[in-house]
Amino acid sequence: MSKYILGENFIEGTSSGKRLYQIIAVNNFSDVQTGEVGGYVEGLNNLSQDGNCWVYDDAQVFDNAEVSGNAVIAGDAKILGKAKVCDDAIVSDNAEIADNVIVSGKASIYDNAKLSDYARVCDNGLVFDSAVVKGNVILSGNSQIYGYARLSGNVRVCDEAVVCDTAVICDDVIVSHKGKVCGNAELLNNRNVCDTEVVSGDGQNISA
Repeated sequence: MSKYILGENFIEGTSSGKRLYQIIAVNNFSDVQTGEVGGYVEGLNNLSQDGNCWVYDDAQVFDNAEVSGNAVIAGDAKILGKAKVCDDAIVSDNAEIADNVIVSGKASIYDNAKLSDYARVCDNGLVFDSAVVKGNVILSGNSQIYGYARLSGNVRVCDEAVVCDTAVICDDVIVSHKGKVCGNAELLNNRNVCDTEVVSGDGQNISA
């Protein structure tokens, strides 16, 4: 059974130039009421008719992007490319999810965060502020990426690990347990930060 239709109201996507249609609920579900208007999608393939997933506010989902499960897209967030947001994930504010990114579990992406390429965020992972995550990065557990942090390559951040401030991490780096990379640290190639280790400034250990 359908839970929404494409309304007559549309916009020209600000970044895509595509025509995006405002969605209208035709059934009650979650906190959405029949007749309530939501955000904008390019077509019915962008938002599943199953589950409680919804696009709120002025958020946009287009290209071959898919939102499913109980996922929430809100604010001015944009989901594009072949990106997938599923399960109980939330993407809001001015966040942008592009390319082949997958956001799942109870992950939250918000503020001005940007994810691209083949990045994965799952479990309870958080990405916010103006953080940028791309490449084949995988964020899992209760990890947090924020500030102006930049992650790329085959980086893995898991458990309770944190990457923040203006830290830059790329290639084959693992940050796990309660490890923290902060300040203006730059970690490149085959480096593990684990346990309670903290790396700050020029890649130096300031505690372990």
